Amino acid sequence: MNPALMTAAITPGQAFFVQVLGFIILVGVLLKLAIPVLGKVLRGRSQEIEDTFRKIDQDTQDAQKRLGELKEKLARLNEESQRRLDAALADAEKTRAQLLAEATAQSQAAFEKARREIAIERDKAVLELRHEATSLTLQAAAHLVQSTMNDGIHEKIVDKYLTRLDSVKKP
Repeated sequence: MNPALMTAAITPGQAFFVQVLGFIILVGVLLKLAIPVLGKVLRGRSQEIEDTFRKIDQDTQDAQKRLGELKEKLARLNEESQRRLDAALADAEKTRAQLLAEATAQSQAAFEKARREIAIERDKAVLELRHEATSLTLQAAAHLVQSTMNDGIHEKIVDKYLTRLDSVKKP
């Protein structure tokens, strides 16, 4: 048969009926196959969004808690620094008064010390010479020790010194 004759035999009502039937079948297939898949995808995406919002809320709460803790810590540090500053100022004032009293006492004692100054200077010069000799000896010994010192020797010396120190403390 000729296809042109077949289309001419279909009435508009029949064509409409076939189109409605095809549409109903298409909707049924979509409801059966596509909608459940789309529902799962949308539910999954909705869950992801809800989880993201929950995480954002939790992060915000954590950040606010941390901010509060940091503010408290900063306040404590400010109080502590103010307390230390006040203590340092009080100590400085006390030291100033003490130094002033000592300076006054020293200036009065200077008159008494004038008679003994020559003997003191002589003793001081002798002590300085002894100190210088001791210092040079220690420097030479330190240089000698450093030039011959290695980790093993150093460890033995420290252990021996600590042992002697412990034995001196215990009696």
